Amino acid sequence: MKPIKLISAIVPILIGVAAAHLTTIDFWWDMKEGLIAFLGFLAASLVQVMPITANFLQADRLTPSEAARLNQSLTSQQYYWIGLLSATIFALVVVIVGAALKGSVATFSPLFTHPALIEVSWSAIVVFVISSSVSFVMIKMLGLFSGILSLHKLRCEIVMNTSKRLEIEKAQAVENISSIPVAIVPKDYGRVMQTH
Repeated sequence: MKPIKLISAIVPILIGVAAAHLTTIDFWWDMKEGLIAFLGFLAASLVQVMPITANFLQADRLTPSEAARLNQSLTSQQYYWIGLLSATIFALVVVIVGAALKGSVATFSPLFTHPALIEVSWSAIVVFVISSSVSFVMIKMLGLFSGILSLHKLRCEIVMNTSKRLEIEKAQAVENISSIPVAIVPKDYGRVMQTH
C-alpha cells in the first residue's frame, strides 16, 4: 500500500478515536447543519466536475502514446472522483443519521467500562463514525486539487508537443515547396511571330 493511501486510511481512524474521547455528540449536533451544507456542496461539485473530466479526452493530433497517457490519467482521475463522491455521500448520510440518533443513544448504557476511566458508549461510537467519515472526506479532498493540477500539466505537455509537431510539419511543407524545380522557359517563349 502506498504511504499516502496508508495515511488517508489511518489518520481518520485516529481523529475518530480522539473525537470520541474528547467531544460529545452534542458538539457534532451543533455542527450538523454546517457539515450537511459542506458535504452537499462537495457532492454537487463532484457531480459537475466528473462529466468535464470525462469529456477532457480529445483526439486532436495526438500520438498513440500521448492518447494512452491521457486516457490512463483521465480513467484514474474518474475513479478518484467516484470514490470521493461515494465517501462524501456516505459521510452525509452518517451525519444525518448520527444527528437523528442524538436523543436515543444518550439513554443506552455503555458497551464497555474499565476502571482506568475508559468507557465505550453508544454516543462515543456515533461520534467516532461521524468524525472519522468526515475527516476521511476532508483528507481525500486534498487530492482533488492535485488531481486537477496533474491533468492540467499533462494536457499542457500534450498541447506543447502537438504545436511543436505542427511547426515541424509547416517547416517541412515550406521546404518541400521551395525544392520543387522551376521549369526553364526559352527566351522567345510566348512571343507572337508575324508572318508575311
